[in-house]
Amino acid sequence: MKAKIIGLFKEGMGRLEYALRGLRYPSDELIVLCIHSTPADRMMDFVQQVQWITKHFKPLHPNQLDAYFRGELQEGPYVLFTFDDGLKNNRHAAQSLESLQIRACFFVVPAFIQAEDSETYYRTHIRRHIDEAIDHETEDRTAMRLDELKQLIQRGHMIDSHTYSHLLRAGDDSSVRHREIVESGSWLREHLGVAVNGFCSPIDTSISVDELAKKMIAENYRYHFTTFPGHNGVDKNPQLIHRRNIEVHWTKGQIMYALGGWDLFRWQKRISLFRSLGS
Repeated sequence: MKAKIIGLFKEGMGRLEYALRGLRYPSDELIVLCIHSTPADRMMDFVQQVQWITKHFKPLHPNQLDAYFRGELQEGPYVLFTFDDGLKNNRHAAQSLESLQIRACFFVVPAFIQAEDSETYYRTHIRRHIDEAIDHETEDRTAMRLDELKQLIQRGHMIDSHTYSHLLRAGDDSSVRHREIVESGSWLREHLGVAVNGFCSPIDTSISVDELAKKMIAENYRYHFTTFPGHNGVDKNPQLIHRRNIEVHWTKGQIMYALGGWDLFRWQKRISLFRSLGS
């Protein structure tokens, strides 16, 4: 019931904000979308979402991130599609994006990929509460194989780190943080044969990343994708990339809310605290 009420609130507020303001962003803004499960029977909805989003934002290829953060791209606003965890059903989203000439970044968890029973791993360490009315197929709860990840790379997508086990927490022992941050990238480079330049912190960046972890991420990755929504065009900080969470089963009003500005103020304190780490 609570989730339904929140959904209705976002639906109404999103449509109201869009009616009043539209989605007006400067030409150098970048909206990074964070998406999780993408079930096969939701692909028609997903394609419609993407088509609507790309009426307002120009798709950014993951290999354009360097140019964006150097301030060389001024013909947006832009949107980058990213997917968390490495779920097998993300293959459907990749194919749908390819049909629209779009490529994405997939943040994967090596321990999830390697797990003998990846569904149990997913339910235990990544997402304990699953709505099986949405994620009703095995592929909605299990990991892509290495060969499937390699196929995504061959088709122009990017694979980056989402920690080693999805268990990174602020205050962890330094050896645990090294495994979660450094070894996750090393494992992906070794098994996929590609550069791994991006790191996506899990759960809530304010919970999973402390001063030492923030420093370790900056020393090992060019990009840190956080859980904080916001404007990437303000200071173009590759170590504080803001993302907006959306899901394929959301309504258009809920998508409008996620892409708008009315929800941003409640994140400002957490973002300020993150900025102050190590300063």
